[in-house]
Order: sequence, then structure tokens, then C-alpha cells
Amino acid sequence: MANRFARRIRNGTIRTPGELKSEFKSLAKALHPDLAGHGAGEEFIRVRSEYEAALRDFELHRFRTRPRRSEGQPAASEAGTDTDARPRVFAALGILRGRGFPKVPRHEKERFRYEYARYRFETALGELGADAGTDLAAVERALLDLRAREPSSFEAVLAHLDGLTEYAARGLPAMRTSLALESHSLGADPGIPETVKRFLGALADTLGLVQALPDT
Repeated sequence: MANRFARRIRNGTIRTPGELKSEFKSLAKALHPDLAGHGAGEEFIRVRSEYEAALRDFELHRFRTRPRRSEGQPAASEAGTDTDARPRVFAALGILRGRGFPKVPRHEKERFRYEYARYRFETALGELGADAGTDLAAVERALLDLRAREPSSFEAVLAHLDGLTEYAARGLPAMRTSLALESHSLGADPGIPETVKRFLGALADTLGLVQALPDT
């Protein structure tokens, strides 16, 4: 019998493990024997089995690829607040930037590779906790609009993202104050959308750059 969740993951109706969990909880609640009667018990067990199988192979269904996790890195289903996720956040951001973030993919193969990189970045952000989470699709739309309206501000944002990624990887003290000042300047730029500013601010906070600003 076909897995009802896997089919919806493949067609894009369910796009994240969080959405999958919500779908399962709604269906399981309706089918739980305590609410639906003992006759629903068999269907409840089947739904739970399908959910667990879909979650285990989520990336295979969604992106046609097996998970690529380094040793000790939790699966999306296991993610929680984890300050040690910071290296993964910026490593994933570097890969996403390498895929051309922000952009609109030109064809199917490119779309799967790009969306997978975006998914890995969002998953890593989620591991840091709710405060670090962001609507990356909204950020991307805002950046593409900024590229059309204010190319210089757009390029400054991308350069800052790349600088944050390099600093996270190399930890050069000489970069710290410079990046903190850049972050402050971009936050004061009236042409940059608030969605983008919040995104940049969350990344800067993750690296503790606010504390690097000189006293005034």
C-alpha cells in the first residue's frame, strides 16, 4: 500500500519535517482509538507506521537524495536547541551561497539541488532554536526585490553573508570588529527590507558580533 505521506512529500504538498509532523498529528488525533473508537486502532497503527517511514526517508522523497550528515550531526527529526549547530549553520550557508542564493532555479535538476541546499540551511538554523529560525523564502523574495531596486545594497548584503561564513570557518579576530560594524551599517540602511535585516541580525547574534562593537 502506498505511503500517503511520502506521496505528498514528493509532490511538494509537505515541504518540511515540521509540516509532516503536523499532518501526522492531525490525522492521528482523528484516528486515535480513544476518540474514534476501537475500530480505528488498526488504521491508527498504519498511519503511525507510514509517518515514521516517511520521516526516516524524508530527504529521499523530497530531494531524491539520501541524507549527507557528518558524524554526530542529528537528523532533522532529532534537532533541538544546540549551540554547537553554529558551524553547521554557516557551512550550510556557504553551500547555499555556492548554489547561487538568492535565485530562481532555471530547470528541474538545478531546482532540486538548490532546494536541498536551502533545506539543509533551514534545518541547521532550526537546531539553534526558535530565535534563530527565519522564513528563508520570505528573505529570498526580499533579496531578489532588493537586487532589482538597489543593486549596491544587494551586493553589500551578499558580501556580508560571505564574510560571516568565512569568519565562522576561520575565526580570525581581525574580522570580528569589521563584521560587527558592517552588520550595524546594514541594519541602519533604510533601503534594506526589515525581513533581510532580521535575517542578518540573527546570523550576527549567532556569532556574538554585537559584543564586538566598540564602545561609543
